[in-house]
Amino acid sequence: MKLKRNHAAGDRKRGAAAIMCLLLFPVLIGFAALAIDVGFICNVAAHTQNTADAGALAGAFALYEGNTSDSWRWEDSQGDDDSQGDDDSQGDDNTQGDDTISRVLDVIARNQKHEGYLSLHDQTIELGVWDSVNHVFTALDPADWEGGAFAVRVVARRTQTPLFFSAIFWKSHTSVEREAVATGSAPCRGVWGLNGVEVTGHARTDSYDSTEGPYEPLSAVENGDVCSGRGIDVSGSYEIHGDVMTGYGYEATVGAGPGVITGITTSSVDGVVAPVIDFTDVIASNDNGTIGLTDDGLSPFSAGLDLYLGSHDNLTLAPGTYLFDSITMGSHARLTVTGPTTIYVTGDLNASGATLVNTTLDPSLLTLNIAGTTLSLDGHAAFYGSILAPNASVTLNGTSDFYGAIIAGTIDMAGDFQFHVDESLPLLLLVDTPKPMLVK
Repeated sequence: MKLKRNHAAGDRKRGAAAIMCLLLFPVLIGFAALAIDVGFICNVAAHTQNTADAGALAGAFALYEGNTSDSWRWEDSQGDDDSQGDDDSQGDDNTQGDDTISRVLDVIARNQKHEGYLSLHDQTIELGVWDSVNHVFTALDPADWEGGAFAVRVVARRTQTPLFFSAIFWKSHTSVEREAVATGSAPCRGVWGLNGVEVTGHARTDSYDSTEGPYEPLSAVENGDVCSGRGIDVSGSYEIHGDVMTGYGYEATVGAGPGVITGITTSSVDGVVAPVIDFTDVIASNDNGTIGLTDDGLSPFSAGLDLYLGSHDNLTLAPGTYLFDSITMGSHARLTVTGPTTIYVTGDLNASGATLVNTTLDPSLLTLNIAGTTLSLDGHAAFYGSILAPNASVTLNGTSDFYGAIIAGTIDMAGDFQFHVDESLPLLLLVDTPKPMLVK
């Protein structure tokens, strides 16, 4: 007995399968779009992030090298859609003389060309400062960039990027943007208390460049920064004409009072490495043999290489390099230098109520390297020179003025003490500036 085929039933199954395929087709396309387009977008986003990172680091290196003059903020908020080969790598008139922005644009252009497109007008490049405690970037006005900007923010954008399957959902293009922030250097080049700074009373800071002439109050510059590898406390009626920079993860405590900080208050982006005093050469060769008697006809040495000056006495050192185990000076005593002089002290220096006199009035001609834990300068006469005392607790007090630079363990600046940072001194470069790095 032959069974007859039920052609009608077969046709109905084929029809149902066709309808199911038609119904599932958008779903299948959706999965294809999800698998291909979303993967493509993720890939574009990764490349865009790489572009932002590379651009920010390029700008940070330019800032690190000091190329911040004639800077400007480059942003075309209207953007453009010229992703098919608009070559803006030559820049326009706004980029002339701007090395920082030019470097960023060059790196962005190189990365974009690698991806087969070029669009620069919709990128954002900003110069400013970075608060590493709160992880906040603040853009600065172009007028404040030179000497103030140490961070670069780049927002890399890829607009009107064509998609593959998503067009059936009326989404034929997408835009991707990614942000990066890199720091070029710390902004601090001034009064350094590696393990803490306290500024109280009427203490004041500002800056000048001794190679351009002597200090003049009316022409003083506001780079009298107060810097630390840890915390900074300020209170009273102080005047800090410069920035306040704490160590990484530390904060500045500002107490009650009419005090003024004219610069930014920020923190380092990395730990601070203390400089080390090398005694090797001065132990092997020094000018101690030229030291004579004091003005009172006394030997200046109390024992060994311990230098001692009694009250109202004076010792004049000829230009040269000297090595002492300690220096102790009585009230109104004076240690006088008349030319290029470098003094090394393996122990402490106590000049409370005394004076270190640099008759040249040139801070570059007197350098003190103190390895001990105590250094006291609270006399009433001006000091001209550099002090490196990375282990010492330093007290700067009285009504005297300090012309030069200092790096110490801790610094307590009080009273009417005025610190005029000499920006030309090489001591300011001894604290290792954090190298360019991505921070966001």
